[in-house]
Amino acid sequence: ECKSSGVYYIHTETDKDGRIIEKPPLRLSDQIDIIGRGIDAAGGHYRIIRWRDAHTRRTAALACADIGTPQSWQRLQGCGITILSGRRKRELLADYLQTGGATTPYTVADKAGWQGSAYILPNGEIVNQTSEKVIYNGTGGQAYTEAGGLKDWQDNIARYAAGNSRLLLALGTSLSAPLLHILHEAGGGFHICGDSSDGKTTAALVGLSVWGQPQTLKKTWRGTDLGFSNFALERNDGFLVLDEIGEAGPKTVSKTAYSVINGTSKAQGAKDGGNRPDQEWLILLFSTGEYSMQAYMERAGEPWEAGQAVRLPSVSAAARYGIYDTLHGFANGATLSDHLQQAAAQYHGTAARAWLAKLQTLSADTVRAAQAAFLSTLPDLDGQAARVARRFALAAAALELSAEITGLPAGIGTAGIKQCFEDWFAANDVGKHEDRQIIRSMAAFMQQHAHGMRFADWHSEYTNRDHAGYRREGEPNEKAEYWIIPAVFEGEILQGKDTKKSLHRTARHRVAVQAVRRQTLAIQKIQQRPLLRPTWRRAARFRQPRVKAV
Repeated sequence: ECKSSGVYYIHTETDKDGRIIEKPPLRLSDQIDIIGRGIDAAGGHYRIIRWRDAHTRRTAALACADIGTPQSWQRLQGCGITILSGRRKRELLADYLQTGGATTPYTVADKAGWQGSAYILPNGEIVNQTSEKVIYNGTGGQAYTEAGGLKDWQDNIARYAAGNSRLLLALGTSLSAPLLHILHEAGGGFHICGDSSDGKTTAALVGLSVWGQPQTLKKTWRGTDLGFSNFALERNDGFLVLDEIGEAGPKTVSKTAYSVINGTSKAQGAKDGGNRPDQEWLILLFSTGEYSMQAYMERAGEPWEAGQAVRLPSVSAAARYGIYDTLHGFANGATLSDHLQQAAAQYHGTAARAWLAKLQTLSADTVRAAQAAFLSTLPDLDGQAARVARRFALAAAALELSAEITGLPAGIGTAGIKQCFEDWFAANDVGKHEDRQIIRSMAAFMQQHAHGMRFADWHSEYTNRDHAGYRREGEPNEKAEYWIIPAVFEGEILQGKDTKKSLHRTARHRVAVQAVRRQTLAIQKIQQRPLLRPTWRRAARFRQPRVKAV
């Protein structure tokens, strides 16, 4: 029996005269109401419990498989529930938890975000709870709170984004995160880079003020892969900020960016053998640092592939006053940053709830139309630039559709996001990242090895273990030719990239490629530009294709 004073075991016994006597109630624990039964996406079963701690009523899903184990008692005690000691008492309490209470069905969600038409915030709050009862069984994000009113947030934070393209990008990224699921878009984000004092972190805090207490919600790049996965899972269908990339090692950055953006956790062992089910999430990431992602990785000798650059493009923070294009009457960028940080600590969390409620009234077609309207203002794009433009377009669409929530006039969001895209576009040479990467790799290889032992003399009969090819000296006024064996060209210069596609990419940089009986290709400098042309050396010792380069 469950009373306000606790859970009791009521039992009777028969005396020697055959009379049934009720024994004194045996107290097992504090009050634990069982309000339903739940099942999760993997088919696991739960009992839905409710209790009162020192401050409020709380609800949780308790896995049936754990009931009666030391882990279950530790969890309940960790929630502030008194569990009396004694084997018999705990056996009786386990029976109550498994068989007692209501049987109302619940859906148990282990990650935040969309659950049907309902949206679960990381603190367990459910926006637009439907007739289907849903309970969040994740770790919880207590910083997803509300402070002040929506009008306070508009007047003290959002209005200063007008005319400030980087603040608009932060707000647009934050607001567009729940749209990924609706539009079936892939995860991704933006990396804002620039001097340490130019206000990048302030922009991130403005974006976080949409959802809750910014300073607590902000995470840093420093941490473990598992920690980042947990951050992302907690923020599924939401917005994640990772501040100051310089605090993390390049290998961690590369692995984390790939893992977090692609939305899958690495395999983990289960306590009963095998692996736990893979965790998946969908997020928009807002990252900050002094250098672009590519520059940071190259300084550390780590690759930053074209696919990663498209999913997490780097945008310079530089505007007229640090990240600001206009100061709205403040003396300088530092005082505006101070105001925004203080205001974000006072007013936050209301915009996300208003936006999630509005999304219930918007169709996917309406969002796509707003996205297309932004894309129509851009020139014709293809490849990497087109993919990056879609991410900017989503941020612009979110700003335009949320105008009544942000208080910003129509068109302000589009103008700011377009400025950010144009700055990215100008800095990235129409996005041909992989083309430049191959050319740089060719040049770096030759600069490192052209005069070393890896190239044997053209007439030599011998090679060494690190053999890369042959060097053929030209006439006195001609440059030497370098012939590179295919395994080295493909493995060390192209580094696993498709050979045919890579040579076509170099053709866009005035490198001509032709095939002659599938024989070899020679690389030469023609008018200071690299040129590939077919050639073939018939030698008794080597009957395989070779590629020569200068």
